Amino acid sequence: MKICFHGTADEISLVAGRPLLVLLTTRDLPRMRVFELYHSRVHAYPSHERYRLCARLSETTDEGRNL
Repeated sequence: MKICFHGTADEISLVAGRPLLVLLTTRDLPRMRVFELYHSRVHAYPSHERYRLCARLSETTDEGRNL
């Protein structure tokens, strides 16, 4: 799955510096899902001081194996 995050340089650096992301769901079980982040790219929009990080996500199990 492809996903994009928009934010400031500080916000994007928090996401880009992690190999795994945890997403919390409100209705699905399990409520916590872990994704591996790969093929990430950061696009800068200097005139607005905003950035966009686009990456591919692959859901993983608790042991770190891809589903």
